Amino acid sequence: MLNTIFTSKSSYELDKLCVKRGIKFSDLMENAGKSASLKIEKKIIPCLKEFNKKILILCGPGNNGGDGLVISKYLLKSGYKVDISFPILSKSKINKYSNEKLKNLDISPQKFDDLNLNKYSMIVDSIFGIGLSRNFSNNIIKIVEKINKTKACKVSIDIASGINSDSGNLMPISIKANHTITFVAPKIGHYLLPGKKNSGNIHIVSIGEKKSEISKVTKLSKVKLNIPESWIKNFKWPSMSDHKYKRGHILVKSGPLTSTGASRLAAVSALRSGAGAVTLASETNALVVNASHLTSVMLKEINSTEEFFNFVKEKKIKTLIIGPGSGVNQMIKGLVVRAIKEEIGFVLDADGLTSFQKNPNELFALLKKRRKRNNIILTPHEGEFNRLFKFGNMDKIDKANKAAEITNSTILFKGNDTIISSPKNITLLAKESSPFLSTAGSGDVLAGICGSFLAQGMKSHFAAGAASWLHNEIGIEAGPGLIAEDMNKFLSKAISKQLKKAYQSGN
Repeated sequence: MLNTIFTSKSSYELDKLCVKRGIKFSDLMENAGKSASLKIEKKIIPCLKEFNKKILILCGPGNNGGDGLVISKYLLKSGYKVDISFPILSKSKINKYSNEKLKNLDISPQKFDDLNLNKYSMIVDSIFGIGLSRNFSNNIIKIVEKINKTKACKVSIDIASGINSDSGNLMPISIKANHTITFVAPKIGHYLLPGKKNSGNIHIVSIGEKKSEISKVTKLSKVKLNIPESWIKNFKWPSMSDHKYKRGHILVKSGPLTSTGASRLAAVSALRSGAGAVTLASETNALVVNASHLTSVMLKEINSTEEFFNFVKEKKIKTLIIGPGSGVNQMIKGLVVRAIKEEIGFVLDADGLTSFQKNPNELFALLKKRRKRNNIILTPHEGEFNRLFKFGNMDKIDKANKAAEITNSTILFKGNDTIISSPKNITLLAKESSPFLSTAGSGDVLAGICGSFLAQGMKSHFAAGAASWLHNEIGIEAGPGLIAEDMNKFLSKAISKQLKKAYQSGN
């Protein structure tokens, strides 16, 4: 269950199941702290360039603070120079479990204001955990700012203090962790911005739970990480009996003369991702510029909606890509309306989405009426999403889920924390991501990959999940200096290596 991700409710329910099985809550805390201390000692400390064995453990009033006290005990036993402190309260106000753990320590808490934070190589943050639901006071904000200014390696327990574990929002500030040691499964707030940025490397440790208990509580979150485990069983790897039209023929709408690049990026990436044939529908004035750049992608002169759909019918095309560089105009809008009415599968991106910004309800109503499901992907970035949906102040996952519901379509809500949502499906949240994908044309490549997987027979939810994952692999592999023209070279490598390996492992 590598794709498991918890909400705060999932974590609390898991604790209850463990207690019901006969494990005392105090023993769960002991297990958690011991596992975290081992992770610190065996995985994190060996990676530090400078380490003077001095560790400060900051504890809060709740169970997270108790975890920190257990960590202190085991690190002390291993010979580290450990200090503990309660920065936001006196030790008299800690809960009974934490108080029990404090009594087992041979050291006394230090006053936070008296500490020289710069003398420590590591600061362990066990101040607030997954239960945090309200903003910090000014005093706590000052404490967090003081901690963040230090050069010490910061290790947060379960979640960095100040991150809302269910939304990734900051409250309104958080510890900027280099590492987070979390229990049983990562939390949603670890992978949603801005919390993702302050979570550092995520390490998962056990508290003595059983797999059956994880399975029970996983159902509460209705969110999974977007890794191959989430869709690989539905992936269509080429077979010996395939021919090019069995692999799907895609028609991509080109932009006008001065903006043809985006559609070509989408077309080439669709072909590179396994589609059997891709045709670029180009207006007369853009034919020459498109022809001068294309070899494997076919080119068709098309100047009207009627010509477009006559070609679709003639070639029995089942998948369209509309929007990359197409321009915002009535023809594009007309293509989308007719594609919806004729039940053709398509990816709607960029200008295709923006063409409906003045009357988005028109698009929503048409999509709702479709009989076919699982063959449309909408790929908005944040700006395009907000222009269409106007949901106001909602968490990103809730926004994506609501958009999927009102459009009856798959929503691929782009960003460093991409979310894929479809009606009656588990929402997928990006795990790995790369900041180097933030470059012009990157989204056009993604639209092409989405269209390719749709054309090859994947349902839209799984096609979007696979496409987003593969797109991220390109960014991770390529790194700095990546531009959209380079992406197809890395796409080929990612398919032949990472995707092939995932397919063989999953099937």
